[in-house]
Amino acid sequence: MLFISDLSGNEEPLLVSDVHITEQLNTVEQLDFSTINIPDNKSAFAMLQPRSIVTIPETGEQYRITENDGSAIGNYYQRNITGLQVLQDLDDKVISDTLTGSQSLQKAMEFITKGTKFTFTIHGQFENYDFGEDGIGNDHALGLFTDTLLTAYKFEFIAHGYQIDLYKEMGKHDSFVYLSGDDVYSLSDTGEYTQIRTHIVGTGKTTETDTSSEDDSSTTSTTVKAEYTSPNAKIYGIIDADPFSDESAENEEQLIKKMKESLTDYPQIQYTASVNKFERNNPDKVLNDSTIGNWGYLRDRNGLDVETRIIQRDVYPQSNQEDTLTFGNFILDPNKMLVTLKSNRDTDMKAIKELQSKDFGGSEIDKQFDVTKVGEVDD
Repeated sequence: MLFISDLSGNEEPLLVSDVHITEQLNTVEQLDFSTINIPDNKSAFAMLQPRSIVTIPETGEQYRITENDGSAIGNYYQRNITGLQVLQDLDDKVISDTLTGSQSLQKAMEFITKGTKFTFTIHGQFENYDFGEDGIGNDHALGLFTDTLLTAYKFEFIAHGYQIDLYKEMGKHDSFVYLSGDDVYSLSDTGEYTQIRTHIVGTGKTTETDTSSEDDSSTTSTTVKAEYTSPNAKIYGIIDADPFSDESAENEEQLIKKMKESLTDYPQIQYTASVNKFERNNPDKVLNDSTIGNWGYLRDRNGLDVETRIIQRDVYPQSNQEDTLTFGNFILDPNKMLVTLKSNRDTDMKAIKELQSKDFGGSEIDKQFDVTKVGEVDD
């Protein structure tokens, strides 16, 4: 059962099935469920209107209806509903003002939440960011938040209702140890390698210097420039990233730091697993903490033993279906990888030398399998 509220403020309980919540790091949460117009649902079913709000009783989290698909089932009508966490309401507001120059995260958040229901709390210290003379604005508040500010200040966030909390890094370390075949099962992984880049060049702030003289009026431009090569180039080679530009970088050191942060110099590897029910139903909640952003260890019987992070949870709060966790991104240690590659190479070379030193009676083997060398003709 969920609760639905229409735009007039009326609220009714709604009988539903297949409740599925998708929580993903730095993303607006999504709710999916199905319902049908049985007599007990008569009033609530009629409230499934655009922008109605659905509340999850287990968490109190609110989602605004964004998709509503229907189909006939015998004498009844079924609807499949999708809702987005009310953080999506930031998209309702277009900010027509502009914020320019060097700004704190506090000022930037005040800028995008002004005139809305949203409040926010900043946990930790963040450096100011220079938005330049052009600044930011003239856009939807949600886009400015999830794209512009997220990229500029590199925070992580979680939202509950109309409250937003921002962190340098969410979650805790050593918060779980999941064992494949025990705590989790159906462990699978996916790898994406096309985004690997190991070399980048970029430009920063451009400074105009007045070089005017009595007979001449002119200026000289000086632009901060830098180049960076990742240590992972030892493994993957030199792979160029798109040229980088950031006017807030006032010197080479700042520019290199920003370029390093923008570079994806490792493969995108994620693991997905279903969580056994005893994990979720454990009354003491001491086995594993699967909160989004938490770090811990993932282990299986095939040699996998990595520290990784929970970046997505697919939760089914009102059914017996197992929750699904997505772990990533698993970052390969370049030094360990080089050692492994060298060890594998040494092992292979040793095996080849052993084979070369043995007499396998090649002629007998040729006869046994009727081998004919290129250029030879059978008599």
